[in-house]
Amino acid sequence: MKSGLRSATPMPVRSPCVKVCEMDAATRLCRGCFRTQEERDWWVAYTNDQQKEVLLRCEQRREVLALGAGELAPSMGIVESRRKESKL
Repeated sequence: MKSGLRSATPMPVRSPCVKVCEMDAATRLCRGCFRTQEERDWWVAYTNDQQKEVLLRCEQRREVLALGAGELAPSMGIVESRRKESKL
C-alpha cells in the first residue's frame, strides 16, 4: 500500500493480554496486562477508541507500579455492546 493512503477497513486494536492471567489481590489488576477484571471481561465490547484508552491506562498503571508511587488509572468499566441488533 502506498504511504499516505488509508485502508477502508480499520485495524483492530491488539489485546494487551500476555497469557499471565492472574489477578493481584492488592491492586485488583491482572499481573500480566494491568487491566481490571471489567476491562478484561468487556474488551471485545469496547470500541477501538475505548480499547486504545484501556491500553493507555494499562501503561500508566505499569509505570505507577514500577515507580511505587502515584495513583492508578481507574477502570474503563462496563459499556454497552457495540454489536448492532439484527433487524428482521
